[in-house]
Amino acid sequence: MDPLLVKKYDGSLVVFERSRLLNSLTRSGASIRTADLIVQAIELESYDGISTKEIYKKASALLYKHERGTGVKYRLKQALLELGPSGYPFEKFIAELFKLRGFNVEVGVMMQGWSVMHEVDVVAQNPDKYYIIECKFHGNQATKSDVKTPMYIYSRVNDLHKLLKDGDAKDKKSIVGWVVTNTRFTKDAIKFGKDYGLQMLSWDYPESGGLRDWIQLEAMHPITSLSTLSKKEKTALLDAGIVRCEQLYNNPDIMNDLPIKLRNKRAAINELKAFFD
Repeated sequence: MDPLLVKKYDGSLVVFERSRLLNSLTRSGASIRTADLIVQAIELESYDGISTKEIYKKASALLYKHERGTGVKYRLKQALLELGPSGYPFEKFIAELFKLRGFNVEVGVMMQGWSVMHEVDVVAQNPDKYYIIECKFHGNQATKSDVKTPMYIYSRVNDLHKLLKDGDAKDKKSIVGWVVTNTRFTKDAIKFGKDYGLQMLSWDYPESGGLRDWIQLEAMHPITSLSTLSKKEKTALLDAGIVRCEQLYNNPDIMNDLPIKLRNKRAAINELKAFFD
């Protein structure tokens, strides 16, 4: 991968030095692990020409969100399993994660490839990258995503890449294939992803920077984390497009139009305030 070029205060472009950002974060009180996760996040969402000021602003915001959420204990793994059964809420949740990382995102996008049309779960893009994201949701934590999934997304990315690079309207953006699951991958799936340049993200893979780490770093917990609402009430919120707690915190009145008991509504608002206030 080409080195990231960042813009200094004087307007000149220099190669991004992750060690400088790491040192800045640890001096601010972040643990080495937290600092490394934040730098990973910054590297993911950055693009050539991003200013050093913007990078440090993003890093500071991530550190604040992480520290704010450290004292809150959610049943996170179970909450992700409850983003079903269709899997569409999981796609929206992953889209929200990429959106928080500075990408423009779309869910359920039809994209023309060189050979055929593709329906992509999530498309995330910034000024120099397209991320073509396949989301594999499983309602049972013992179920793993096998090698067929990265093989499928690899062929899809190649077909889209050929049109964007060789077609009449050439596009300078790079294309990266992602496979994201709420459970785990088989060993063959991980090996195939590594060998063919796919980004693989599962509950605990990569070991540093897995889906669990992303969620905790962004303090972005699914709406199914709330303990004060019934399963039926959470499903009503998911059907209304509310997939993360912050959405409900910012717009609690949406519960007025849904089949949610008054006492549960009040309890949910108090639970959200305990986290966000």
